[in-house]
Amino acid sequence: MKRLCWSFTLLCFSLCFVASGYTYTVDKIYANFKTAYEKSKNFSAEFEEITLYKTRKSVAHGRFTFGKPNLLRKEYLDSKDSQKIVKSIVLDGAYAWSYAQVINQVNKQKLDETQRRELLPGIGKSLEGLSENWDMKLVPDEAANSKGVYQIHLTPKDRLMNRTDGNVKEILEIWVKEGEWLPVQFGHVIQYEDGSRRNVIVKLSKIQRDKKLPKNVFKFVIPKGAEVIDLSD
Repeated sequence: MKRLCWSFTLLCFSLCFVASGYTYTVDKIYANFKTAYEKSKNFSAEFEEITLYKTRKSVAHGRFTFGKPNLLRKEYLDSKDSQKIVKSIVLDGAYAWSYAQVINQVNKQKLDETQRRELLPGIGKSLEGLSENWDMKLVPDEAANSKGVYQIHLTPKDRLMNRTDGNVKEILEIWVKEGEWLPVQFGHVIQYEDGSRRNVIVKLSKIQRDKKLPKNVFKFVIPKGAEVIDLSD
């Protein structure tokens, strides 16, 4: 009887241990994510992008396709007409293109060597040297962990790594799904010197990896009559 009770106690402890989100260490989760990411040639998804700044909140929807090492097409859709593209961003490996349909204006900017590194899809942060340049910790979340979703919280080891103002704090967050170990959500937080925060959360759905892409998916075609502003200089 004592042996049965002890076995039951161990079973309960094991279940609690798994449910609390500590099945994997942050290093193991990141290693699985990095391996899956490195094996992927492209990555497509629909997204919901929530931006919080001070008391303002905006929500946008769209779709994106990301190709390694630095190719991206991100399309924002009209809130009332999901077939209408209101804004698009294209990274073709050499230039970044941004088009606003409402004003028929294109911004063009040459990508420097840093910007040509591999990006986190839809966020624009480099994956290169992530573990070397950022401190990582696991954020336990019983509800998410029980579904096989794990959150990695990242802060820069060097506060001046990406910004010239040392009083600006930056945080990255990546949620990855166990199994294929693909990202299902991203977060990017900037805390400014005055204490205000800008928080962008990108939730992904209908995720596809390594699908056959249209030949010119990462080629930007300037719309007819659009004003082009070159920001490269």
